[in-house]
Amino acid sequence: MSVARVIAVANQKGGVGKTTTAVSVAACLAASERRTLLVDLDPQGNASSALGEVKSTHHVYDALMGECELPDVVRSTDLEYLDLVPAGP
Repeated sequence: MSVARVIAVANQKGGVGKTTTAVSVAACLAASERRTLLVDLDPQGNASSALGEVKSTHHVYDALMGECELPDVVRSTDLEYLDLVPAGP
C-alpha cells in the first residue's frame, strides 16, 4: 500500500505562477502513472478550466461545507491518472 503525499502550491501574491505550477506538477505526476488528485481551491477556477472542466453539479466548496462527500466532487480528466476537484462556479 502506497502512502499518499500532499503537495501544496501557495503564495499570497497573484501572478506568480501558482496555477501553472500546480497543473504542471499534477500532469507530470500523472504522466509518470502516479494517481494524482488536483484540488482547485482558487475561486477563479483557472486550474479547473485548464484541465477542461466547464460545468459541474458539485464543487470543492460543496464538499468543504458538508453539502456532499468529496468522492461526489472528483472528476476525471483527459489524463488517465489525473483527477480533479473543481473550483466553485
